[in-house]
Parts: sequence; structure tokens; C-alpha cells
Amino acid sequence: MLKVGWLFYKNGDVFLSHLFNQNKPLVTSINKLLLIGYYLLNIGYAILTIAYWEHLENAIDMINSLSITIGRIVILLAIMHYNNIVILKYVTKQKLLNQ
Repeated sequence: MLKVGWLFYKNGDVFLSHLFNQNKPLVTSINKLLLIGYYLLNIGYAILTIAYWEHLENAIDMINSLSITIGRIVILLAIMHYNNIVILKYVTKQKLLNQ
């Protein structure tokens, strides 16, 4: 997940630069906040998953449990990603309307 967060950070810079009219300090700070939020969400989810992990009897149960856990975190991250994009798009649209 570290590599995925770093890829979001690098590639999101271009998208945010376009949204905020090349305002580099603002883009850098927003991008860092999004990266920190991504890492905190992953760490928190991992801690909760470990805290409530059920007893596993065999490898099939382990694979099943891991796939459910990974599926949940991917869905949660996807929902948060699209919410962030919608919010950022709304903020920039409002900013353009007010100019």
C-alpha cells in the first residue's frame, strides 16, 4: 500500500495543478494532506482488522479472510478517492464562479 500511496501522490500533483491553476504551494500542501490521510486510513484499518481478527483454522480460511479485508479497504479507498475528486472539483468551480 505504500507504493500505491506514493503513486497517487506523484500522479495527483498533475491533476491538482490543473484544478488550482498551477498554484504550486497550494497543490503541494493539499497533495501532502491527501497522502497523510491515505496512510492514516490504511494504518487505522490495519489496526482494527488485527484487533478483531477471527480465529482461522486453515489456509483457505486465511485466504478468504484476507480477500474480504483487502476488498473492503479497496472499496473504502475508492469511495474516498471519488469523494475527494468531487469536493475538489466543486471547490474549484465555486472559486472560478466567484472570480
